[in-house]
Amino acid sequence: MEIRPLTEAERKYTYTQSMQIQGQTGCIGHLRGDFDRNGNGFFTSWNDHRKEYKTDAFKTELDKVINALRSEEYGLLQNRSGMRKYAGEYPESAFEGNYCTEYGFRADSGSHSFLIRCNPTPGDYNFYCYCYVTEWFNQHLRNAEKGIRFIDSRYNELFRIADGEKIVITDLSGRKEERICRYIDEYHTEIGNHLYHICQFAEIMERNGAVYEPAEREEPTKEKAVPEAGGSLLTYHSEYGGDSAVCLDIQQYADNGRIAVQLITEEEGYPESFGSLTVNIDAPAPAYCGYLDTNNLANAEKFVTENGLGEFTGLTGRSGFCEYPLYLFDVDRLRELCPKQMAAYEHNIGWDAKKTDGKKR
Repeated sequence: MEIRPLTEAERKYTYTQSMQIQGQTGCIGHLRGDFDRNGNGFFTSWNDHRKEYKTDAFKTELDKVINALRSEEYGLLQNRSGMRKYAGEYPESAFEGNYCTEYGFRADSGSHSFLIRCNPTPGDYNFYCYCYVTEWFNQHLRNAEKGIRFIDSRYNELFRIADGEKIVITDLSGRKEERICRYIDEYHTEIGNHLYHICQFAEIMERNGAVYEPAEREEPTKEKAVPEAGGSLLTYHSEYGGDSAVCLDIQQYADNGRIAVQLITEEEGYPESFGSLTVNIDAPAPAYCGYLDTNNLANAEKFVTENGLGEFTGLTGRSGFCEYPLYLFDVDRLRELCPKQMAAYEHNIGWDAKKTDGKKR
């Protein structure tokens, strides 16, 4: 077995892709796991993507890889502390996930590749292992290096962007919308949630009077998502671990732009994720509102109430077997604790602080 940190291009394949990309890359499925509350358990669940690729040879290789990564030789999947230690030895493996720093590795065994996204955070899933047919996956990566071509309706090339980057579409009224684009082949691309022939997309845009251009590229960073300097310390009480001093880290979920609140603490002088205060589920949530992750942080509601962070809306959202309370966060309080992050959030949702009256919404 060979293992190394993921390249930047490979990182996006540690998330579930569209059916089209799953087929091209030979994505068999993914294994999801966590180390339990104490950090030493090992609970997993499997999700099929392209079941026809799940051969006996693949099953044998998957078992081999997971068992090796759980051994003392590697320790990556042995427990939560082992994951932190292993990831710490490879700083180039760090990248920004949906709400916190995550770590990515690729293991190759036989004819299959295993892309592992690690998150040594208590109260969250600690790893996802996406499994691919190596030959197909590598071929797709090589093709995607060509970039995504955008043309006009007469096939004149306008520009190219890298796979996974964004374009900005401006309609007749001047309204702008960013969409993530994924490489399919030289003549097809996914734009947002839709698959287009590149000429078809150009014709639709011209017919609607819209223009499109590359979005400003966000430079990747290896820095951890940490609270703003000087952020106020709050106290989270747990029946298991007692009182913990935490700061808020306010980001946005990548798929819908909703507010994402993470609790950060310090471990041996370094910022570490304590847990996710909010959870991203498929249920309605207005601006400044979030579902509290009471499944993993039992005292989340008490923490929010005691620290004046928000109030219960009376609504809940269900995901799987869990039901989560929807809270309206106190705008003034969050601006006080995380002014820069809140300014960025409000700008991104088109509701800058200067346009509001400073009251809760």
